[in-house]
Amino acid sequence: MHRTFLEKLLKLGRIPSGLLFYGPSGSGKTKTAIDFAKGILCLKKTPWGCDECASCRYIKDFENNFWKGETDNFKVYEESEGKKAFLYLRGEHPDFIFVPPHGNYIKIDQIRGIKEFVQVKPALSKRKVIIIDDAHTMTNQAANALLKVLEEPPEDTTFILTTDKKSTLLPTILSRTFTVEFKGFSPKEVKKITGVDDTIAKLSGGSLTKALLLKENTNLINKAKEFLKGDPLTVYKIADEFDKWDTSIKALFLELLESFLMDQILIQKKEELIPLMDRIRMLKDGFPRGLNGSLWLVEISAEVGGLV
Repeated sequence: MHRTFLEKLLKLGRIPSGLLFYGPSGSGKTKTAIDFAKGILCLKKTPWGCDECASCRYIKDFENNFWKGETDNFKVYEESEGKKAFLYLRGEHPDFIFVPPHGNYIKIDQIRGIKEFVQVKPALSKRKVIIIDDAHTMTNQAANALLKVLEEPPEDTTFILTTDKKSTLLPTILSRTFTVEFKGFSPKEVKKITGVDDTIAKLSGGSLTKALLLKENTNLINKAKEFLKGDPLTVYKIADEFDKWDTSIKALFLELLESFLMDQILIQKKEELIPLMDRIRMLKDGFPRGLNGSLWLVEISAEVGGLV
């Protein structure tokens, strides 16, 4: 639905200066942002790009390398007072910039770094495009710096922001961007696109990213089920492993616990499990800040008791 709407904007030539793509992680926001940028910059003015002109070839090259994680050649840095600061990703296209989080945040230096780009005229295409990925990770300073640009947007530049946490963005940024909602994929679509089985497609919650991560870590599904059975030795073993996992795997495991508990609540009407959902969410928010995950998991398991 959103692609049909965006295509209409391209055909009519009514491209907003600021767009916000929001929806669940893995719902196709970033891919659509790059595809839409390709259409905006296409020299033949073909919606979603012609894949033949110089502009489209540059964006296609960027996209292929981006999804492979091969972006070292695209990284732009700024030297300041003897320090090297990462700014953004930029391929061969002179009118395109991609701003991802650096570490866990998008920093003010990154937003400052695009100001010169905003002020110059397009060199190849008729417009310029700046994609700010995971815009909710902007620091307060970065968000306020971006706001100043959005308040007086240049006529030849389009900003595309993506986020799965719309509520954390400044209201003033929301008011200056045209919002497009991404609702995620159906289990059938997830299965077709990623090649996962029915179980993973359902557990993905419409997220391609989550489906692929589950495909690579199918053992987590059984670990989550075993954990909820409450056998003390199994619980302690999994809790000990938890602290050694990468952040993404920890989050995935906790989301699996949420999914299985939600099934119990909705299907078997076990409303007494609802407080446990809150405990898991608190752990999910807290472990990146140093919360003792293994201790919390043991306590959560004790609360589950014989409820599951």
